[in-house]
Amino acid sequence: MENAIRQYERDWQSFNRIYQQMAVANNITFGELSMLLALESHKFYATNRQLVLDTGLSKQTISSMVQKLTQQEIMSLKTNTADKRSRVIALTPAGQKWAEKILQAVHTIEELAMEQVGIAKFKQLNKINAELIGKMEEQVKK
Repeated sequence: MENAIRQYERDWQSFNRIYQQMAVANNITFGELSMLLALESHKFYATNRQLVLDTGLSKQTISSMVQKLTQQEIMSLKTNTADKRSRVIALTPAGQKWAEKILQAVHTIEELAMEQVGIAKFKQLNKINAELIGKMEEQVKK
C-alpha cells in the first residue's frame, strides 16, 4: 500500500508540473491557470470564496491575482446579485479573449492525451478519482 500511495503522490506532483509548464507556455502563473480553470467551471462568474475552495489557494493569493488581473482589465468585480454584501469575479471582454486563447491551448493538450489513452480509461480514472476524493475528504474531516 505504501508504494501505491507514493506513486499516487508522484503522479499528482507530475500533473502539477505539467500544468505549470502549460501555464508558463501561456505567460501566466500556475496559480492564475488554476484560478482560470476554476472560474471556467463557474461559467466565468464566481466569488473569491468559490475560487479559494476550488483551487486550494489562499484567500490572499486569489485576491492578489484578481487585483492584478483587474488592473490589467482582464477581470472585473461586480456586485453579487445573490448577496449584495459580496462581489463576484467576472471576465471583461478582453479577458474573455485572453481566457479563450489560454483555455483552448490547455484543453487541446488534455483532449489529445485523453484520446491517446482512450475515453473509456479516462472515464474510469475520473470515477476512481471521485471515489478517492470522497474518501479522503471523509478522513480529513475526522
